[in-house]
Amino acid sequence: MNEKAYNHFLDLLKTDSSRTIADIICDEVGNNQEYFDIIYNFCFSHPYPVSMRAARVLPFCCEKYPELIHPYFDALVDNLISATIDGVRRGFMKIMVETIEPSELKNSGLLIDKCVDWALSQNEKPAIRYYAIDILVKITKKELALKNEVNSILEILLNDYTNTIRFKAKRALRSI
Repeated sequence: MNEKAYNHFLDLLKTDSSRTIADIICDEVGNNQEYFDIIYNFCFSHPYPVSMRAARVLPFCCEKYPELIHPYFDALVDNLISATIDGVRRGFMKIMVETIEPSELKNSGLLIDKCVDWALSQNEKPAIRYYAIDILVKITKKELALKNEVNSILEILLNDYTNTIRFKAKRALRSI
C-alpha cells in the first residue's frame, strides 16, 4: 500500500464533509485502482466521520470510472448489509442506483430482501429508505417477476408517515 497516499487521503477526509473535499479526493483518485481501494477500505477501517466521508467520495469516483468498483462486486452486498454507519450505507446504495446493475451482484436476492426491509421500516432514515426503493425499482426493471411484489410494497408506502417516502413511492409506481 502507498503509505503516502493513505495518509494524504486520511488527512483530507478528516478535514470536513464538504463536496469540495469529496471532489478534490475524487480528482486525485482518478482512475487509480490502488487509490480507490484505499478510500473503499476507509469505509470499514475507520470510525465515523472518516468512514462516512470516504463512502461519500466513492459514488463520485464510480461516476467517472465505473470500472473501479468491479473488484468489489462479490463483496458489495455483504459490505452494504454489514455497514453500521448510515452514511456508508448511503454511499454504497448510491453506487448501486447510479453506477452498477444490482441484479447482477452476488447475493442480489439478499439485497432485495434487505431493500424491502429498509423501505418498509419506520425506523430507518428516509435517505436509506429512498435508496432502497430506487434499488428495488432498478432490479424490477430487469427482473419482471418481482413487479407485483414491488408494486405492493410501493402501494403500502403511499400511506407512509413521511412526505419524501410517499412522493418517492408514487413516482416509483409510475416508473415500473
